[in-house]
Amino acid sequence: MRWPVEIVIDMLGSGMSMDEILAEHPELEKDDILACLQYARLSLSGVNIVEVA
Repeated sequence: MRWPVEIVIDMLGSGMSMDEILAEHPELEKDDILACLQYARLSLSGVNIVEVA
């Protein structure tokens, strides 16, 4: 299952911890959340994400 980065970032931004997110959504893994954070960081930095992939 694919989760939109926006949804994962929204859960973190609302104050949920990674552990809470993982407990409520067992289909996600810690690496999924970390990948969302990395994507958000790259998006905000202005780096062309295609070049990174």
